[in-house]
Amino acid sequence: MSERFAEAEKIENREARWTAQAEIALDTGDMYLVGLVLFKAIQEFGVDGFAERSGMEATRLQRLWMPGMIQSVDHAGHMFAWLGVTLPVERFYKARLDSLPATGAVMH
Repeated sequence: MSERFAEAEKIENREARWTAQAEIALDTGDMYLVGLVLFKAIQEFGVDGFAERSGMEATRLQRLWMPGMIQSVDHAGHMFAWLGVTLPVERFYKARLDSLPATGAVMH
């Protein structure tokens, strides 16, 4: 995984780089890692500009790297969209399903 992140870091276009990093993070299913990727991208974008665009408080955005700050794949998807990141639908929904508890779940 670290090799994939290293390759993604070399991408010049920041939206393309953020997209590649978001895909890697979502593939892991680790919401903490997703939060770290978002935090880094928002820092590069500009916290104040992102806060204005998203309507979120800048102080909350400064804590995205902390565990539990990204509640769901849907929440992450909305935040990535505000950055101009477009995620492949199948990857997004796979990560979303993987994040749901499987106990007693019935899939149709």
